[in-house]
Formats: sequence, C-alpha cells, structure tokens
Amino acid sequence: MKVLSMLLAGLTVGYAIGDIRPFDSLLSSTAEFGSLATIVNGLTVLALTACLTSVALARSSARGVLVVAIGAVLVVLFRTVGMVTGMFGDWAGAVGAGALLGASAVLAGRHRGAQASLAVAAIGAGLLGTALDALLQVDDGPVFVWDVVGAEDAVVPERAIIMVIAALGGALSLFLAHRDVALQSHETRRTLLVGLPLPVAAGVLSWFAGGHDSGDAVWFGALAGMAVLAVVAAFAFPGRDGRVLLVLFASATIGSMGFAVEDSLQLAVSAALLVVGAGIGYRWPQLYVGLGGLLLVAGAALIEGYVALPPVSQFALPFVVAYAVASTLSTAPGSLAVALPALFTMTLPVTVYAASYQPGLSSSTDAVATRTSEPDHLMLSVAGLVVVAVVTVACVLLMRRPTQNPAAR
Repeated sequence: MKVLSMLLAGLTVGYAIGDIRPFDSLLSSTAEFGSLATIVNGLTVLALTACLTSVALARSSARGVLVVAIGAVLVVLFRTVGMVTGMFGDWAGAVGAGALLGASAVLAGRHRGAQASLAVAAIGAGLLGTALDALLQVDDGPVFVWDVVGAEDAVVPERAIIMVIAALGGALSLFLAHRDVALQSHETRRTLLVGLPLPVAAGVLSWFAGGHDSGDAVWFGALAGMAVLAVVAAFAFPGRDGRVLLVLFASATIGSMGFAVEDSLQLAVSAALLVVGAGIGYRWPQLYVGLGGLLLVAGAALIEGYVALPPVSQFALPFVVAYAVASTLSTAPGSLAVALPALFTMTLPVTVYAASYQPGLSSSTDAVATRTSEPDHLMLSVAGLVVVAVVTVACVLLMRRPTQNPAAR
C-alpha cells in the first residue's frame, strides 16, 4: 500500500508538471518571451515549494503530513478540472504540486520501493502525460465528453479524467498506508541550502540561454554553468545523497525531455521501459552500470548523424534513466524532494527564438516568433557527452564518501 500510495502521488505530481509547462510565467499573464518574469515559472515555484514543504514537515507526525498531502492533491485536482482558474489557478497548481511532492517524499521516508515509485511515476507522467493527452484526442482514438466550468477554462477533458482517477486513488491510498506509521525526522539545513537557490539559479541560466539575442556561445556557457551548479549542489548534500540530482541532471542534458512518442505503441513501450528499468534498478542497483548506460546513450546521440542506428536505440533512454535513478536510492526525503524537479528545471531550451514585430492591419503590432539560432547537432552531442562524463566523475567521488544517515538538525 505504501508503494501504491507513492505511485499515485507521483502520477498526480507528474500530470501537474505537464500542465504547468516549463516556461509559463506565474508573474504575469502577459509576460513576453525573454522577459525576466519568465524565470518565475510554474516549475520553479513547484521546486521551491517541494523543498520548503519537506523541511517544514521534517519533524511532523504522519497525520500532519497526511493532511498536507491530501489537501495538496485536492488543490491540484481542482486546478486541473477548471475549478480554480486564472493566475490564481496557475499559482495554486504549482504550489499544490510542490507541496504534494514534498509531503510524499517525507511519507516515503527511506523506503527504496516507495521512493522509486514516487520518482518514476513523477518522471513518467511529467514526460509522457502530454503525449498521452494528444493521443487520446486524435480522430481515431477514444473520445471523452466532460462538462467543465465554462468553455473559457481551456480544460483538457482527457487530462481531467486521468487526474481525477489518480488524485482520488492517491488520496485514499495515502491515508490507508500512512495513517498509523511513525515518521523519522531528517536533516533540514542542507535541504534548504541546496533546494532554494538551485531552481532559481537554473531559471536564470535558462533565461540567458533562451534570450532573444543570445547566440550559441551563450547557450553553451549556460550549459557549463548548469553543470557546475549541479555538481556544487550535489556535493552540498550530505553523504551520497547528491547522486540522484546528478543522474537526473545528466538525463535532462542528453534529451530526457524528448522521449520518442508518436503513437500509442511508442507511448506504451516508453512507459513500460520506465517501469522495467526502475524495477531492475531496484532489484539489482548498480550505479556505475546506470552511468555507463547514460554514457552510451550520449555517445549514440553523437554518432547518429553519421551512422544509421537501429530504431530501438531511441527507446533506450527511458530504460536507462529509470535504472540509474532507482540505483541511486534510497536518499534522505528532503534530498529526493529537491532532486526530482531538477529533471525539468535544469533543462535548457535547445532552439532559440526572437520576437520580431510586424505591423498588423490595425494600429497595434503583432509579435511573431522566428528562429534565429540553434546550436549545431554535433556540438550539442559533444556537450551532452562531456556533461555526462563530468557527472560520472562527480558520482565516483561521491561514492567515496561514507554512507550516513545524518541526524536532523
């Protein structure tokens, strides 16, 4: 039941991530691309809230954490089905998903199965949820009809139905699994030290990389800065807890946001590979094997422009990512709450756009986004391979640290 509760909680968080989208600003509904306001987006707020929630609940009772978790589930649900709209709804969805992630990490404790279920479900739903929505809406697929509060709410019926099922099941399973358990407190100081500046700094770097006047040099500079940020944050965690952050950052760098999903079969295969990879990583955890798999994927991306690779290579990434992440667990609850959003907050936009203004028929002007630059594929692949190599070396150094379960401070 504990594993099931984390699975459903992770699905709820993941679908909320897919609904937030990385670059939807929460400061202003009219924020323009490249403006400073876009740094404060839904994923940044989610990451900050997850960190603060895990720290605030570090010494709470299971019942208190349950109240927060179930309340957050309901907030995310109301946002998804259109009952909380506008800018307030955007903030509510981001804060609710972050609170659910932080509370779920605390409830999972150091149970490897629960942590792996939470991580894989959040990652899978966050990466594949939007593709599932699109497949459910195609002409030859199933058609769902659901009345929501006004057509202006732009609610996706398919997402709403899935979220209702996951959220209600998650709330019930969270209560049944954790109502009588005793939670162990965990360290909070380093959670705050890493978890608060990390998403903000990553947002600043992403803003520089995606600016309308940025070139390839700026983009690669932002990637290098992101790698330094990830390594420093990983070593700031106690013991070996930084490994999960490094693995997720490496996964984001080599293209985990681009799982190959074009039809229902590919979606099912990608989801199945995530589950199988996590299961094998849970049963036979070998971090170096997982890092070696990431290096192979990065190497394949480097040569795919010159050598015809079999189609199966594009499905290797979800399996390897899930295996590597599961091999890094268990970790402190606060460290898990901080690391999981990194897969989404520490991803740089690859294609750079600039806003060009063309006169419209009226006195106003219309902004048209046009592509101005895109880093070369070869350079992108080399950079990805270098980043994964740096992450591998950092993980090797972290593995030399003694295993510890630090006392709460």
